[in-house]
Amino acid sequence: MSDLSTFPITKRWPAKHPDRLQLYSLPTPNGVKVSIMLEEIGLPYEVHLVDFNKDDQKTPEFLSLNPNGKIPAILDPDGPGGRPLPLFESGAILHYLAEKTGKLLPADPARRYQAIQWLHFQMGGIGPMFGQVGFFHKFAGKEYEDKRPLERYVADVETPP
Repeated sequence: MSDLSTFPITKRWPAKHPDRLQLYSLPTPNGVKVSIMLEEIGLPYEVHLVDFNKDDQKTPEFLSLNPNGKIPAILDPDGPGGRPLPLFESGAILHYLAEKTGKLLPADPARRYQAIQWLHFQMGGIGPMFGQVGFFHKFAGKEYEDKRPLERYVADVETPP
């Protein structure tokens, strides 16, 4: 088993189960993508709550894992070659987990790339649109007199590809 103590993030969020994949996240649309996949593929993991209300994502420990300061991020103690692998960006994590376990990503090249295209579509299209709807509807919609941004993002979310 690899020693995770060399990773600064483990100083703030110590691993109770260092043999398991460590997930640093919170229950937001982007945050739950990885935990949903981990449940689907059956890979054991340990969750560490990154509390945005406490600015956890801006701490040096979290930034050492993800310099972008966003969730989710993982630390896999059993990465390629048996060495720990830190990884951020939900799309990259999902792709990595599929390849690591051989699940949810077809071996057939044509079907594989069809699955990857849908992952990219979600990451670059659906995900950002839902995020904008959430921002304008839940957080800032009342502050803006101009309702066009909210209307635009709602329309993009309601219109299937």
